[in-house]
Amino acid sequence: MARGIAWPVDPKTGKASSTKIGKSIWIEVLNALGTPEAKRLGAAIEKEKAWRANYQTHILKLVELQAAASPETCLASCKVGLEKLNAVMTWVSGEGTVTGTAVDAMTSQLEASFTTTEQKGTASPSKEFTLQAPNGHSKSVLSKADLVAQAEAWSKYGCIEPSAARALTGVANSQDCTDLVKDKIFVLLGATSALGPFQALSRLGATIACVARPGAKLRKLVEDAKSTPATLLIPTKGDVLGADLLSDTPEIAEWVISLSKKNPKKQLVVGCYIYLDGERHVRASVGMDLVVDAILKACPNTAITQLVSPATAHAISDEAKADSLARYEATPMWHIPFRAALGSFTKNAREATSSGVSIVDGLSNLQGPNYALAKTSQQWRAMLAKADGFITSANHAPAARTESMVAYSTIAAALEGMQSFPPLVAYDPQTASDMMAAILLWDLSDPSSYANPKNKDAHPFNLLVENACHGGMWRCAYTTDSIGKWSFLYGKMTSA
Repeated sequence: MARGIAWPVDPKTGKASSTKIGKSIWIEVLNALGTPEAKRLGAAIEKEKAWRANYQTHILKLVELQAAASPETCLASCKVGLEKLNAVMTWVSGEGTVTGTAVDAMTSQLEASFTTTEQKGTASPSKEFTLQAPNGHSKSVLSKADLVAQAEAWSKYGCIEPSAARALTGVANSQDCTDLVKDKIFVLLGATSALGPFQALSRLGATIACVARPGAKLRKLVEDAKSTPATLLIPTKGDVLGADLLSDTPEIAEWVISLSKKNPKKQLVVGCYIYLDGERHVRASVGMDLVVDAILKACPNTAITQLVSPATAHAISDEAKADSLARYEATPMWHIPFRAALGSFTKNAREATSSGVSIVDGLSNLQGPNYALAKTSQQWRAMLAKADGFITSANHAPAARTESMVAYSTIAAALEGMQSFPPLVAYDPQTASDMMAAILLWDLSDPSSYANPKNKDAHPFNLLVENACHGGMWRCAYTTDSIGKWSFLYGKMTSA
């Protein structure tokens, strides 16, 4: 076994089970809610034999129970779930032996510290925020009035929320966008992520601490950045640039904290952007959270950011829900027979919980339970961080044609075909990345943003409603999973 974060091994079987651990974490969350309904759901999860096939139903019910709970109880359940997930993961030493928990390893397993390689770009920063235009636009890059018009068009179509359009407009109209990145160090955990903000931040001349695995992708990122105005800070050991979050977790946290100590007048903005397949995504989420937790404890002026996945169960706005319901009631008659026969065309809009918070079922069976656990745990961190007084930018990002998505022909076809169901839209990666970067900058700079802890929420879930760029999923007539086969079919037909 390689050094780093690992799933615990069952002493009876000698194997690690992400299913067993995952179920135990959901059950702990339900126990923290403490209601009879939560206890019954916990018992059902424990008894569930076909977890991979049926996890969506259980998790959807769990999130609705959290939404129905008081803000204090909801946050307490998030805290229990996050702490349980982090505490259950083990740490494997370089010799391949388990030394204890990953939490303990953050202080007990530090090895050689990283040094910092600094690289300053040669270009002058742009004062305007620019966004790569979507397919079919007459221009290749949008800024100022063109960007405002595009934001309004997306909002009118229904693939982003009006609050997101307002945030994009605010950034587009900024007199000098370089002011939005001054006196900050953007720490990107997953700097090479396709939807991360690296490119947009680079154009504005930001200082970016790049945490990414050593290799060709990071080397290209660094090389390309030479012709930008960005200043890069890169963790380095010997002559090797980069750090692996799964195996260098304690050292990464130590390195980021050292950057803050060396630059006490600059605010850290820590972004969690790493995505890995399968069970590794859960371990990566734990790694990011352990790093974030250490930084928040050491650097109280820190802001955190993440991209929320619409492919989870989460809260939506009343306006989006009403739009979805109206679309459902206006759908073609020929869809109706397929609802019962094939489980297709399921209504997206759900009844509000007793607290008034409405939940949407974005869970996708194709993604699997590990993805649901990883992305939901990141939402727990976002809500807890804001409640603890940290600026927290956590906004929904749309489905995009990233390499990791289009590498699978089934998903690539579905991305194109889903656009047959308005207002679903698949974004090009750079367009989505620029859009989410602009909203991040709005969250950091505008005191009216929900990201600011001074703006209190009626319920913690409301943090994830503001500025959502969900790609139309909230307002679509149907749940994502119920049109999956049709999206694939339409995608194949249009590409034939």
